[in-house]
This record gives sequence, C-alpha cells and structure tokens, in this order.
Amino acid sequence: MDLFESIKTPAPILTWVKRWLVLWFVLLIPWFPFAALAGLAFDGGPTWSAYMFVWAIWTYPITLATAFSFRRKIPFLVFLPMLNVIGFAIGGTQP
Repeated sequence: MDLFESIKTPAPILTWVKRWLVLWFVLLIPWFPFAALAGLAFDGGPTWSAYMFVWAIWTYPITLATAFSFRRKIPFLVFLPMLNVIGFAIGGTQP
C-alpha cells in the first residue's frame, strides 16, 4: 500500500453535486445577454432593487467558479449560486 495513495486519487464527485453543477452551468448560457444588459436596471434611478439585480447577475460566474472549485472538498458549496438566483428574483421584482 502506497503511503500517498489517498493524495493521488481525488475523492469521487457525488451524484447530486454533479446534477446541481450541470443545472448551474446550463443557467450560465442565458447569463451572457443578462450581464450585458444589467446596467440598464439603473435607467429608473439608483434603487436598492437595481443594485441587487446587478449584483446578482454580475457575480454569478464567480459563485459558480467557487462551487466548481470546491466540488470535492466541500460539496455543499454547490448551493452557493442559489444566492445569486434569489438575489436576481428579489431585485427583479421590487419596484
């Protein structure tokens, strides 16, 4: 038995983590047009909902990259992009 065998082989990715990551990456496809047009949220003035909407859109790839990077070490970080989806929903519905 090799002393460093556990270091060489990474931990397997759990099935539910794979499914959530696929979902988040599929949601990244419509992100490109939303990110380009998110600045238009300030046409009505600098409101709390406009800042929340833009924050949720522009930071989505960062949270997705974080969830992908830690998919083996901390699997529950796969739910991190949900913060952006919630922020997008809250920022998009407030007047």
